[in-house]
Amino acid sequence: MEYRYHGTDIDGPTLNPEELYVRNRNLNDLIGNLTFTGAIYHLLTGKDPTPFQEQLLDRYIASVLSSLTEDDAVIEVIKTVVASGATYSQTIIAGLMVDKTNSFEQTIAEFDLEAIGLARASPIGLYYVGLIPSLMVIALESNPWISDAKIVNLTGDKDYIEAVFTLCTNRNFSNSTERKIFNDIMVSLHAGWGFLAPSVMLPRVATSTRVPIHQAIAAGFTGAGPSHVGACEKAMEFFTAIHKQCSGDIEAVAIEMLSERLAKKEKIHGFGHPMFKVDSRNPRLRSIISEIDLRSEFVQIYDITAQFLNEKLGIYPNIDSISAAVFLSLGMRPPYGTGLFLCSRTSAMVAHILEQKDKPPFGATSEEIRKWFGPFAVGVK
Repeated sequence: MEYRYHGTDIDGPTLNPEELYVRNRNLNDLIGNLTFTGAIYHLLTGKDPTPFQEQLLDRYIASVLSSLTEDDAVIEVIKTVVASGATYSQTIIAGLMVDKTNSFEQTIAEFDLEAIGLARASPIGLYYVGLIPSLMVIALESNPWISDAKIVNLTGDKDYIEAVFTLCTNRNFSNSTERKIFNDIMVSLHAGWGFLAPSVMLPRVATSTRVPIHQAIAAGFTGAGPSHVGACEKAMEFFTAIHKQCSGDIEAVAIEMLSERLAKKEKIHGFGHPMFKVDSRNPRLRSIISEIDLRSEFVQIYDITAQFLNEKLGIYPNIDSISAAVFLSLGMRPPYGTGLFLCSRTSAMVAHILEQKDKPPFGATSEEIRKWFGPFAVGVK
């Protein structure tokens, strides 16, 4: 069955049943079955890539990821903004305001981008999909730009998903279980909401004024707050606080801290959803966690919290909380929750930017706008 999205041909939700669709495919069918690079290709084209196309696309965005050099202006800009006390998102926005990095033309010139089978403007957008993780690390780390050791780690035969993981953890995947769950979380975050999500709506609005792609992506980053995008980081902080208090009985400590928060009427991020009663991604991901036998105290804390809040408030966990549990299980620090969400969601920003570019400025023709306003137009009685 094909689903009619509202105002876009890319992706969107349904309410009966509560599900997310990308190019007319249930997002849950993509989670666990596509690599993150394959999901990006599908998002942009509506097709699964051939092995050659996926390999070439992966080599391209992985090459971008490791393309920055210490003398690039974007690094100096980010470091300066970090020193001013700006937030993570503000810092990335500043980096995106640099028109082009030194590596831009050289990286694009090294690849036969037409062989990937994407629209003409896609490689420029995908350049920023590849670049964002590097900007994330510069913004999050207070030390100088990545050391020689890290640069060495990012060369060689690493694919994109492992390169991102290495940037966040300073190590390689230790086994196939880590690779699979990290990949599946990134796929689950990449798209599905159409432009209902502020992180996608804002780039579309910016694009309607004909700003360049990197500036439209920056607009999406301005929509990263504690109730959208930033909730994963908040959930990671809360799970970490519970974990630090545990000396044996995790359930008792978790329930005590949860009860205290509810008594103070404090929000517990990662639970409840503004649109869905049950976030359809969570059962799918929880099933995968069981299948691969990923065990950690953070997953246990997630399960305890989910059961407690369902019993007390009748709410269910959303994607932010299960992502938080997985990221912590993989050894990542809370700020990476926001960063990785944006790294994944940038692919949807790019897809929507490219679709919006084909529409008239402001998203509609003058005749369409006047028809919409109808009797509300000025001077009409």
